[in-house]
Amino acid sequence: MGDTQASGLCFQPATTMRASEVIYDQIYQKIASGDLRPGDTLPSERELAEQFRRSRPSVREALRMLQQDGLLKINVGSAGGAVVQSISLKTVEAPLKKLVEIGAINLEDLVEYRHINDRGCARLAAVHRTEEDIRAMQQILDAAEANICTPKSFQQYDIAFHTALAKASHNDLALLINDVIVGLNTDAFLQAIQNYPVERHQQINREIFESHSAILKAVIKGDPDEADQCVDEMIGVFQSCIS
Repeated sequence: MGDTQASGLCFQPATTMRASEVIYDQIYQKIASGDLRPGDTLPSERELAEQFRRSRPSVREALRMLQQDGLLKINVGSAGGAVVQSISLKTVEAPLKKLVEIGAINLEDLVEYRHINDRGCARLAAVHRTEEDIRAMQQILDAAEANICTPKSFQQYDIAFHTALAKASHNDLALLINDVIVGLNTDAFLQAIQNYPVERHQQINREIFESHSAILKAVIKGDPDEADQCVDEMIGVFQSCIS
């Protein structure tokens, strides 16, 4: 073991990182460590170029990369500048989407983790939900029921319900991860059912609505075990559509 040499591999000559990548890494580390906090404004492009001893175009490219990753917001004008942003959905979701697209994360793993995610959110919501949380979920369910026969509209309320359920967990990490996982699963789900007849779409929507209603009832009762069981039934509907 360990003696087998891979054949057919072709590597490119090793090169030094581009200046923009070095600048990106340094600013990223400052944000990750907390030295730069959300709302902080970076020095001007000219000042950064002097500090890094690199060209302004290299600095500009690094800032653009950080903006694309959702870590900075670049304001223009005399009062502008690069402002540090808080961790966002885009920051987490973009690399995960790439992993799904290239097959590094397969659909089976994605659905399996969706199950864990939804169970966790439902259990936490059953313990921590407030009256305001309950009203928010009920309003979404009422709107979802009115749109069962309109697949595109219903899908928006489906996502909104899971977001509200995650909010009711009162766990910031659960909310962030939920939005990413539900978003990725929804893309896969919509692709799987895109050729279904309208009647089948409506049937699926009805089943999802009923499972959401059951989850909400369990959350209102404050019963984590029942909420967990209701999620099992909901995931069953999801799995039957993409398997």
